[in-house]
Amino acid sequence: MILVLGGIASGKRTYVASLGYDESQMSGSVGSDAPVLCDLQDVLRGGPLSHEELEAAARKDVVVCCEVGQGVVPLDPQERAWRELVGRTCAQLARHARVVRMVCGIPVVIKEA
Repeated sequence: MILVLGGIASGKRTYVASLGYDESQMSGSVGSDAPVLCDLQDVLRGGPLSHEELEAAARKDVVVCCEVGQGVVPLDPQERAWRELVGRTCAQLARHARVVRMVCGIPVVIKEA
């Protein structure tokens, strides 16, 4: 699995397209048959993934997530908890993934699988 991280508009989807995936192969749902899970951070707005959902995400070819844990710490406790959940979930997925961070449209491999 490839975990693609980066800020908003950093080129994550363009990078995934360069790997040969088109929009029809990208989904924002863990339960979808699509090989690419996009916007993991939005999926996690509904709360933590179950064990089965986490395993399903890890079986995807690619998981795309916006980095939300950098910058100003929100005053809202729920926003802070969501940011922590996103970070911890990405850390779990990264254990067995190739991790690519997008910086200004440039893919930077920070970990091989």
